[in-house]
Amino acid sequence: MDPRTATLTEIRTWLTDFLAAKLEREPEEMDTTEHLMHSGVDSLTMVALGLNLEETFGFEIEPDFFAQFSTIDEVAKAVHDRVHSQGREAGGDAA
Repeated sequence: MDPRTATLTEIRTWLTDFLAAKLEREPEEMDTTEHLMHSGVDSLTMVALGLNLEETFGFEIEPDFFAQFSTIDEVAKAVHDRVHSQGREAGGDAA
């Protein structure tokens, strides 16, 4: 997956796979609409997720990011929107 051109589905899959591995579950067992804390995600996993998002997608995660976006679906949409808005700012909308 190229983070600069990743689709919403690809980002959601990346998030689901990452969290499933951390929680020792199968990706199919993850509910992308459930609050992350209710899914068993603890604060250490949130920190790891934030660091991996920063490294993979190339933007800083604000301290309140996971308070604003608390499900896999919400995080995926926020990441997708941010990545694609950065692309427009950096290179325009040449499509």
